[in-house]
Amino acid sequence: MKKNQQRALPAAAKAYCIGIIKGLMRYEEESRSDFSEWVTDAPGEYIYTVVGEWKKGNPSNEYISEVMGIAEGG
Repeated sequence: MKKNQQRALPAAAKAYCIGIIKGLMRYEEESRSDFSEWVTDAPGEYIYTVVGEWKKGNPSNEYISEVMGIAEGG
């Protein structure tokens, strides 16, 4: 994600961020491992860490709205 931001590829950075978010959401919903029982709130909390790091690349307001909609379960 950061490499795409550094290379001035905001659409690629946004797609990467969305991929991470969807992966975390999928893990939270589908994981059956013992580890997931110990960290029940970690994937959801980490989503906002990922979004915060992505926002450091100064994405457009349109991209922010799109990513936040996905991060909030939309």
